Amino acid sequence: MLKRAILTLPLLALGLLVASCGKKTEDMAPVQPGETITFKDQVYKFSYKAPKAWVAESTPGKSTAYFSTQASEVRFQKFTEGEFGAKIEVGVKDGVTKETAVEEYKKSIEGITFSAPEPATLGGQPALKISFNTGTDADAYMGYRIYSNKDSIVTYFEASTFGKGRMDKYKAVFDLAEQSVTLGYVLHLKSGKIDSATMDQLKKEAMPSANMSSYSGNGYTIQYPDNFNTQATAKGMKFEGDWKGASIIVDGIPSNGLDLVKFASENSKNNYGNAPVQNATVGTEAGKMINYSVVSGVSSRAYFVVRGASAFRITINWPKEMESSFKPTFEKSVASFKLK
Repeated sequence: MLKRAILTLPLLALGLLVASCGKKTEDMAPVQPGETITFKDQVYKFSYKAPKAWVAESTPGKSTAYFSTQASEVRFQKFTEGEFGAKIEVGVKDGVTKETAVEEYKKSIEGITFSAPEPATLGGQPALKISFNTGTDADAYMGYRIYSNKDSIVTYFEASTFGKGRMDKYKAVFDLAEQSVTLGYVLHLKSGKIDSATMDQLKKEAMPSANMSSYSGNGYTIQYPDNFNTQATAKGMKFEGDWKGASIIVDGIPSNGLDLVKFASENSKNNYGNAPVQNATVGTEAGKMINYSVVSGVSSRAYFVVRGASAFRITINWPKEMESSFKPTFEKSVASFKLK
């Protein structure tokens, strides 16, 4: 009997070891937003920032949610499967007050405890905030919603996850998304055209933000307006907001053994109709610059920097009618350019 017991103990220990190895421990370190993307609804024009790596689910004119992973999206749908991730969501309701929208939401789902509405702010406007949960255990569904309105359109923001520990884990993402929300609104038309007040609003929202995000590319870093999105191109990266065509473009181009002076001169001859080449400073680098215009109503400028076999072209394009709103911010972006 003693011998059998001795042989059994190592097997039992091995079984416990295998069981413990099979259980995945969740990393509860605080999650940072990282590189973000600005989502804008094309129907009601609400917008907000979300981590670029998160998974989106969108219904235009209604709501758009971002989930920390694809598996966590399953958890929010079924509550019994998937990862314990996080969700941020922004949506709109037309023709109601924020008070009515709060009560409608509370009645739409069962088994959840809601807090009393309390004063808050969303999109710079007065708002109502309610918290909710299904209990206090470590994996209980919980979060909060904030409701505000612009005219007849109510916009809400939701941050939710499972358990107080995860509310803390994703707090930085929740805070950034909440603070970036712009409220939805309706385009007003007069005689089939957008009226002047609405056009002024559209122009205001299309302006580049004074706050900058950082991008690290192949051989360089640059800052760009944090309400712009990034889009890969054949030669580099484009940064563009709601005003299409108003953009910052960084291209990596072989120098073909040319120095800065010859490289800029060749580009002027081949691509810019022999436009004058001027001296410029790009970040802390000596550079060259060409002003040009190929599209009516749009001003453009190309900057050039050369280092060894590599050359970079930074192109900025802005609407002439809004030069004072775009050009200074774009020049700030150029000034932030650094070679690695």
